[in-house]
Amino acid sequence: MWHPVMVPSPRPITSSSFLLSHPGKRESQRPVAHECLGEVLRVLRQVINTYPLLNTVEILTAAGKLISKVKAFHYEACNEVDKMDFEKAIETIAVAFSSNVSELLMGEVDSSTLLSLLPTEKSRVSECRGEEVDVILQRSEGGVDSALLYAKTISKYMKDLIAYVEKRISLETEFSKGLQRLYQSCKHSITHPHMPLFSIYSLALEQDQEQSVGLQQANTTLHSQTFIQPLLQRKQDHEKRRKEIKEHWIRAKRKLMECEANLRKAKQTFMVRCEEYEKAKTAACRAEEEGGGSTAKSVEKKKRIEEEARNKADEAEATYRTCIADATTQQLELEHTKVTVLRQLQDVIKQSDQTLRSATISYYQLMHMQTVALPVHYQTLCESSKLYDPGQQYAAHVRDLQLPEQPNVHYTFENYCPSKMSYLYKLCVRSLSSDINGMDPDVVVSTRPFRNIGLSKAAQTHRLRKLRTPSKCRECDSYVYFQGAECEECFLACHKRCLETLAIQCGHKKLQGRLQLFGREFSQVASCASDGIPFIITKCISEIERRALKMKGIYRVNGVKTRVEKLCQAFENGKELVELSQCSPHDISNVLKLYLRQLPEPIMPFRLYNSLMGLAKESLQCDADTAAGEEPESNSINPAVGKGPELVDLGPDTEPEVLVLVDKLKALLKDLPKANIATLRYIIRHLRRSEDNKMSPSNLGIVFGPSLMRPRPTGATISLSSLVDYPHQARIVEALIVFYSSIFQSKTSQSHKTSRTASTSTQQVGRPLQYGWISISLIMNLYSHPCVSINKTYSSISCFSPGIMTKYLKYWLKL
Repeated sequence: MWHPVMVPSPRPITSSSFLLSHPGKRESQRPVAHECLGEVLRVLRQVINTYPLLNTVEILTAAGKLISKVKAFHYEACNEVDKMDFEKAIETIAVAFSSNVSELLMGEVDSSTLLSLLPTEKSRVSECRGEEVDVILQRSEGGVDSALLYAKTISKYMKDLIAYVEKRISLETEFSKGLQRLYQSCKHSITHPHMPLFSIYSLALEQDQEQSVGLQQANTTLHSQTFIQPLLQRKQDHEKRRKEIKEHWIRAKRKLMECEANLRKAKQTFMVRCEEYEKAKTAACRAEEEGGGSTAKSVEKKKRIEEEARNKADEAEATYRTCIADATTQQLELEHTKVTVLRQLQDVIKQSDQTLRSATISYYQLMHMQTVALPVHYQTLCESSKLYDPGQQYAAHVRDLQLPEQPNVHYTFENYCPSKMSYLYKLCVRSLSSDINGMDPDVVVSTRPFRNIGLSKAAQTHRLRKLRTPSKCRECDSYVYFQGAECEECFLACHKRCLETLAIQCGHKKLQGRLQLFGREFSQVASCASDGIPFIITKCISEIERRALKMKGIYRVNGVKTRVEKLCQAFENGKELVELSQCSPHDISNVLKLYLRQLPEPIMPFRLYNSLMGLAKESLQCDADTAAGEEPESNSINPAVGKGPELVDLGPDTEPEVLVLVDKLKALLKDLPKANIATLRYIIRHLRRSEDNKMSPSNLGIVFGPSLMRPRPTGATISLSSLVDYPHQARIVEALIVFYSSIFQSKTSQSHKTSRTASTSTQQVGRPLQYGWISISLIMNLYSHPCVSINKTYSSISCFSPGIMTKYLKYWLKL
């Protein structure tokens, strides 16, 4: 806290002014002027001693100038020039003093103008340096202990400083990491060059990045080079050296204490021996004085005792003198040790001071380097922001767009023309596709609350809103309480995280409950389809034919178990609304095989299983001589099974044994229900198209044999007969694939197909154009008079009614 600077009243200045205004008393007032000058200098010195920060060059220069003007002033002559110089000197010292006091009160003292120390303080400190410090401590009682205590305090002080700087470095490191994270998160978002003050904030981000890097480098330098490590090393050396000096001093003191103890003991012994000697001497003298023959022996005895006592006293005296000499010698050695210890302690303290001084200078120099540029940067950003004109970035953005001029639009009335059918065609196709799929493909679904989430293709068809009541998620089959989504049209509920993998499309009507699809009777599922084929089979096969017919191992490679389970669950929840475009083809094929395997009764029922196995066994056990003479292509799973003729459709040249197999198989399949035969025909027709992915009919038979037919289940999990029948099942499926046209199609359709397969490519190219003319004709006749005709191949269809033409057009669109 700053204390007010109390300056005495300017009595000397007033006296000087009085002298200048009375010329008659000038010469007699010279001592008074010098006295006033001394008073001013005394007050100025008191103020500077109280506030050392006022000891500046300006004040001392102004004071020196005032002293010279007072001493050189001519009191005899009234010279206006001297008077003006004197007043100017007074004004200079007043201005210098007032400005320095103002800077002191505001905390803005310039360190470059400060003088180091006052002469008295510098002299006082210089007197207490070097050897004089050791002399003072040598003459003082407990001087070494005080020096050791100071050295110990320095060690603790360095430890506290290290802890402070480490905490400060930790805070600076966290701050720099926070700046780095802020820079990384904002540099990709603040990337709009035409936004207001974009350059300012981009520069601020770069400065934050530079500040973060600089702080990290400074912290690393402080920790490993300039402060923490050097101070830790110095502290360890200081503490080690202090303990060694202390042990040396304690040993010297212990030796002196032992000598003093011996001296006290020897003194006590000497005193006792002298007292005994005096007693023996007194007894001997008394015996001699008494005399007599009877006492001659006692006198002699007492003299002998006196002699012994004198000898003991002499020995005690010698010992006492020796102890005194030892104590004196040890005292001198202790004084010498004291001098050595104090000198060593001073060296250790100076070394620690030097290390601490260097570390402190480096620390604050680094801090200054990190912070000196910040005010300039912020001032630059502030001044640059003042130069921004509101709206200039928007104007620059509009100029950079380079948009073409808007054309003039004129609205005119146009009469109806039957030839313009593009709009009617789109309208008809949209209505028919809506009838087929149950939804409008051009509807754009709003997903406003979840627009920032990566939605799946199926999730984008829903109009999502936040979930209002707890429901069960249709994707993961667990309850949704918070952070859920709900469709406004079909009321599908889903977790927010499940929107990325949702596979159920919106049907634009309330979604039905979960359907048990896997493990359900085939007839129940087939009854829900118009053609008798379950929707899951048509959905999976259509998607595989669309994008996976040429994928190698499409039915051989299994999908991922978790994804397959989710897809099965999606089929049970969404039925035909499941979106498969984002699913793996291997997962789709795995779902198809899983559905066929989990049917309670396979598509080829249990009652036909023994007959089918009998046909396969007869075919495989035919004599090799009557067969084609070549082994089948890796279709014998069981080595014990015989080699049958190769299943190849050669038309009239087909082997008789194979034709017998085909005829019997066709006769057996006539007993199948309509739904079973339709589904089997659909699957086998699809498998015929799988030759592009290196899956031969025999390989497909191995994969689909156990799925299309199996024996009636028994108590065992897998019966032995089913394992033995694997090659027979594969033989039946292979025959169905190879002889598909002979088994599932009539003779007229076979002959038509035989003539058509010879030129498949040319007719495939020509058919869309032909059907295109049919569709255009149908549309024009549908929306015009029935008598209108077109001069094309199918112009005669104008005689049909609009209802018949609509049905035919729907059929064409399905194709």
